[in-house]
Amino acid sequence: MARVDQQHPDGVAGDWYADTRCIACDVARHYAPGLIAADEEGRSVIVRQPSGPDDEAAMWRAAMACPTRSIGTRSRRRPPPGVFPWRLTDNVYLCGFNDESSFGAHSYFVVREPGNLLVDAPRYTRRLADRFAELGGVAHVLLSHRDDVADADRYAERFGARVWIHEADADAAPYATDILRGEDTVTVAPGVRAIPVPGHTHGSVVFEDDRGHLFTGDSLSWNEERNGLDVFGSATWYSWPALTASMARLAGAARFSWVLPGHGKWGHADTEEMTRQLARLADDMRDHTKQTWGRR
Repeated sequence: MARVDQQHPDGVAGDWYADTRCIACDVARHYAPGLIAADEEGRSVIVRQPSGPDDEAAMWRAAMACPTRSIGTRSRRRPPPGVFPWRLTDNVYLCGFNDESSFGAHSYFVVREPGNLLVDAPRYTRRLADRFAELGGVAHVLLSHRDDVADADRYAERFGARVWIHEADADAAPYATDILRGEDTVTVAPGVRAIPVPGHTHGSVVFEDDRGHLFTGDSLSWNEERNGLDVFGSATWYSWPALTASMARLAGAARFSWVLPGHGKWGHADTEEMTRQLARLADDMRDHTKQTWGRR
């Protein structure tokens, strides 16, 4: 729960507030833009109180996704039911309950007839797990890389799910049942492919489904300021040349209209535009040092 005694001093008056435990991960601002902004240090601050039911819903999503639980109400209201999982598009849901161990990375629950997917993992809560059960459980947990596993083991155990991760990052998930190897594209479930993209970490992987969704971990996101695809140059832990090569290869291999990242914002454009942007991004990456690229 957010702590009133640590509330941000610059927040506007009203019931909702942010506290100063914020780790500047952007999560709350993804859910409540215009209501929550960043201060000079990147910490969240309430800049406008909700003015209607849509605003209230956005604030509850921000509060329940915040990994440090830094968003709250002075009246100590309890959250309404059904905040998460939150349907973003088609049968893709944002899980919320982002975990501090993954620096607040987003995770996704995907409803599919052959078996549902959990892409990366949120903090474990029975409330969320019970909702997953109501939607058909989890058949596969798909881990994009070592940073964002969070409580994947607990969700996998609850549902008896298979767990996929690349061999180069497999020590982060010793309970994994299926290990991806090398740079070969692998079908992990009907209509779902794993495409290795070393760069952010050695074992980074993106997962593409046959509905145009690309789940990208920390390898690729939508930059709202640039209005296009972007990478995190300052958070390329393994290899910038490898990430550059991975994006070029991905431009020739993937066909998607949604980019659904762990860090950064999700985004949507038609498939042709996404392909053009990704090819252009790869070209630009060859011509620039990593210091010129987006930061978290």
